[in-house]
Amino acid sequence: MSSSIKITRRQALLSAAAGTTLLAMPTLLRAQEKTVKVGALVPMTGDLSLWGLPAKNGADIWADRLNKAGGLTVGGEKYKVEVAAFDGAYIAEKTLQGARAFQDQDVKFTMIIGGDDWSALQDFSNRNKMLTSTLYVSDLNPNSTYLIAPVEAHPFYFGLGAQYLRKVEPNIKKVSLCAQDDVTGRVSCAYWRAGFDAHDFEIVNDQYFDNSTTDFAPVVSSMLAAKPEAVCIDTTYPSVALLLVEQLFTQGYKGRILHAGFELLPDMVKRTSKEFMEGSIAFFPRFDDASISKAATGMNDPAGFYSDYNKTHPGEWNNTSWEFPAALEVWKQAVEAAGTFDADEVLKSMKANPPKHIFGEAKWWGKDLFGIDNALLGNWPIVVVKDGQVEIAELGDQAAWYDQHKEQVEKRFRDEELMPDQKR
Repeated sequence: MSSSIKITRRQALLSAAAGTTLLAMPTLLRAQEKTVKVGALVPMTGDLSLWGLPAKNGADIWADRLNKAGGLTVGGEKYKVEVAAFDGAYIAEKTLQGARAFQDQDVKFTMIIGGDDWSALQDFSNRNKMLTSTLYVSDLNPNSTYLIAPVEAHPFYFGLGAQYLRKVEPNIKKVSLCAQDDVTGRVSCAYWRAGFDAHDFEIVNDQYFDNSTTDFAPVVSSMLAAKPEAVCIDTTYPSVALLLVEQLFTQGYKGRILHAGFELLPDMVKRTSKEFMEGSIAFFPRFDDASISKAATGMNDPAGFYSDYNKTHPGEWNNTSWEFPAALEVWKQAVEAAGTFDADEVLKSMKANPPKHIFGEAKWWGKDLFGIDNALLGNWPIVVVKDGQVEIAELGDQAAWYDQHKEQVEKRFRDEELMPDQKR
């Protein structure tokens, strides 16, 4: 005997609705995921976009990798990280506009290049407890409460550069030095001069040039007229450094060149030669360097990060590509330890348990020179140009170098009116 089951229209609709609800649950769960925003307030247009865009892109890659691995765990809850970006164009008014936009978006951690743009932000930062990272340690001052330098302590590695030059070139005595006349140039030159003082170099030509300069032949002629055995072009901006190197080549210079980063090294090689650039000294490693995993111990899988970056942004890797991710690693350690995104609690957590720096262990430092211990000072690489690309030569201890040569540093900073008691 057979029997049949009759399903009413109402039952069918209820059954279908239940199935739809089950199918929709993953979407609902995704909608309920918690998200926290971090901000890249950088120049994304103009000459300094060469620093700003790679930094912002690196933050995006870091967030994507972190989110795929499960995100942040803060206060027992999981958070995905979203990167907000604003083109501050390295102009004070636009930078402040970006800070206001970030406040409206509830951004919990802001990253800047530093230098001239921080002066526009400090009062706003203090009023709104805007936790911010800079790449310029010289931005720190007794009132920069919510500013940290957790990765690059520019220009502190320059002392290591002078020390390395003395080691590899024991017979060199004379150096020429130049920089643009702005905050970046003055702070950088002060530290280079201290380094050259400490390691018995004679500075035979020392000059600033105006930021509007386009013809660098007279600058280089003046530098070379003093017959230097090494030339330091400081932290000149990428396009300017390229023109200076080209002029050094054109005017027949033969010797070591020192610069902060050689961001446009491939172009420098094209306009000069591999032989001309050989032996030049800088401070930013390649992340496909065979020794990067041993150097960058504070970053999770640096080679994998480099690979992911280049898949997403082929041919756009730069020195700043890894610096915002490294700052985000420090912030991640602190917020997870603090169990909150509150700026005061995060700072307290950072100070109580110093996070790991990208190049290993580090300590909070800065009060001697800047009036506040908000710089995470650790090791930093020295790189040398070999066969048209940079290679890590060694890691140097920035804090140890300063401790040995603080008198020279403070004298040179005072000459430029950079000490805390001299700043307005």
